[in-house]
Amino acid sequence: MTYYQIRGSVYRIGLSGLMVLFALGCQQKKETAKTETNEPKPPIASLAKTTYTLGDTITIQLSQPLNEATVSLDTNAAPIVQKSANSLSILSASELVGLHRLIVRGVMADKTIHLDTLGIEFWSDTKPRPIAYSVLTTYPHQASSFTQGLEFHNGVLYESTGLNGQSKLMQVDFRTGTILKSVPLANQYFGEGITILNDRIYQLTWTSGVCFQYKLDFTLEKTFSYPTQGWGLTHTDSTLILSDGSNRLFFLSSDFHRKRELAVYDNMGPVMNLNELEYANGYVYANVWKTNRIVQIDIKTGKVVGDLDMKGILPAGIDTEANVLNGIAFLPAENAFYVTGKNWPTLYKIQLKTKSKQLVALR
Repeated sequence: MTYYQIRGSVYRIGLSGLMVLFALGCQQKKETAKTETNEPKPPIASLAKTTYTLGDTITIQLSQPLNEATVSLDTNAAPIVQKSANSLSILSASELVGLHRLIVRGVMADKTIHLDTLGIEFWSDTKPRPIAYSVLTTYPHQASSFTQGLEFHNGVLYESTGLNGQSKLMQVDFRTGTILKSVPLANQYFGEGITILNDRIYQLTWTSGVCFQYKLDFTLEKTFSYPTQGWGLTHTDSTLILSDGSNRLFFLSSDFHRKRELAVYDNMGPVMNLNELEYANGYVYANVWKTNRIVQIDIKTGKVVGDLDMKGILPAGIDTEANVLNGIAFLPAENAFYVTGKNWPTLYKIQLKTKSKQLVALR
């Protein structure tokens, strides 16, 4: 036996006990070393605020100097315009609004390389211009139609309606409001936005994650699934554009494979509740749910560049809190938009008053 003294007391410990103590001590050292090795280094770079307007100077604070410092915005180098021992300054050179990654890299005093990744959000540097419009004429609209999507194709108006048990895809004589053709959705589906691409009708559903594809004779051809809610739908000459009630637009192939997404902002921040959509001349026009606002979105940058205040066309006697503005269709041959709302008795033909070139749908 071996005697082991601790603070004046003598303990008798066998050889096996010593081996256990030795093993535990070694294990503790390993665990301590492992913890010290894997412990993340504290950040050196930080931001006083995380929200900026495009074009602002961004000051990055440093808790200690960094030599050979570089800054990247996402994957693009961001030139440093001012540098000191405790800060770096860059310009927000991105054209895209929304959330971005700011990557700060440099060499510390101990010659090790340090890298920090910071989150940053850019608001639009453009205040949306008010877009005036004139009402050219009005047409009757089925007040029983809970309008969710509106679309012209070859001069013919198509409409999607919502509510479980009442959702339909319809072809409508827009001059009289007469329903020419209709197909119901099963009761579990709440119909949403529609668009027509390559002579195929696409109809979204709200929370089911299902898009129906029909032939022009309303024969159901196939279905697609998507992971978001479905609100509005439109298209360019080759790409579907979907809204999900957030401030994002999703760009999809004709077989619903995601190509990219775009955040939408104005000078006051993200524009939420993007709903029914229509595309014309490089812009997406979107109803903003629960408002009387249609926004004009530059799909290259995500900036809202124009605003239509539709209060002037709200029909009398309609509870517009529940039966909101919802439905935009562009008819290129007339250079006119057709707008309506949920359960509205009227379809309005309007023309935008703008000094820019005429709107032409790229379809």
